[in-house]
Amino acid sequence: MGQMARSWDVIVVGAGPGGSTAAFDLAQAGADVLLLDRAGFPRDKPCGGGVLVSVLKLLPYSLEPVTEQTITTFRVRYKRSWEFEHRYHEPLAIMTQRSRLDQYMVEQAIGVGAEFRDGSAVRDLDENTITLSNGDVHEAPVIVAADGANGIVRRALGLPKLRGAVALEGNASRLDQRAGERWSDAVGLELGSMPGGYGWVFPKDDHCNVGLGGFPAAAPRLRQELSLYANVESFDAAGLTALRGHHLPLRDPNSALVCGRVAFVGDAAGLVDPLSGEGIGNAIRSAQLAAGAALEYLAGTSRDLTAYQRSIETEIEPDLRVARQLQALFHQCPWPYVQLLRRSDRFWTAFCRIVRGESSYTSFQARLGPAKILVDAAAGFAERRGRTAAAWQTTS
Repeated sequence: MGQMARSWDVIVVGAGPGGSTAAFDLAQAGADVLLLDRAGFPRDKPCGGGVLVSVLKLLPYSLEPVTEQTITTFRVRYKRSWEFEHRYHEPLAIMTQRSRLDQYMVEQAIGVGAEFRDGSAVRDLDENTITLSNGDVHEAPVIVAADGANGIVRRALGLPKLRGAVALEGNASRLDQRAGERWSDAVGLELGSMPGGYGWVFPKDDHCNVGLGGFPAAAPRLRQELSLYANVESFDAAGLTALRGHHLPLRDPNSALVCGRVAFVGDAAGLVDPLSGEGIGNAIRSAQLAAGAALEYLAGTSRDLTAYQRSIETEIEPDLRVARQLQALFHQCPWPYVQLLRRSDRFWTAFCRIVRGESSYTSFQARLGPAKILVDAAAGFAERRGRTAAAWQTTS
């Protein structure tokens, strides 16, 4: 039978990048923080392992110790046929492995005073009391839910499931497969084949992560599509290892991010970028915002955590809204956008500036001027048509 644990200022459930960031910020500010994860660390999880330069700028420490490749080039393939590439004069992203990244970020949180307990699955949540699977009970006036898509905290509170995309990935050895030497400072993107998504090749030190994702209706054929894409990129599809599927949660606009004194961050809040599928950046930024709101509540300068909800609506949701529009437009008719990316240096530079955090989707949209009205109208039509098609595919 478990022993009663002392109370904490904040309990963070989930030790991915979002959870570790929240624990880091809270502990560094002097809060008594417990960071929990159901898995034993180090542990791997489904994720391409790419971290954009825009995300690196959010962190108060360097990820150089866990960086395996630095990316300056995007190699783009259209419908598994012709390809083109663009090289940028500055880094665009770094490649790492989630087992290394998450362990490293947990260590940073521990270093500033957070207590970490891995192998500690949450069995139940009652208001602000958490019971672990071993029977231990922990209490805190604030809980940060960073336990991924449709995790235990969301389920325990009876909240609806998050919708989203589906993905499948595997690893191809860079030593044993003939395509391995082709990838070092470049990532591969495959556009136009997967409705609602894309394929990717992300290089690591000894292997490439090869995957694809798209609308949920595509789930039954993900394995076949991954084999086709891997073969096109000269990988032996039959030789892919560590095949894993996962869910990419997407937020419905205006959905609650706070439930009582529980704040949801990252994938648990559905903050994945709907255009790129990237989730680490918003996981880290939302965790920083949640930590700030929690500290204000603990200090008595705010009565609840609604400041967190407002900050997400101000800082993150505007970019998500534009990303939803761009995603709907692109997948309605990808050809012209691929051509823009292929032939327009201005468009490519704008893309790179967003990746590096020097610009944003909203600032990109603002530069459209009067054309923004036409884009809004076209995106609205595409979004409605996409929802109708998705609903038909789901029920057919």
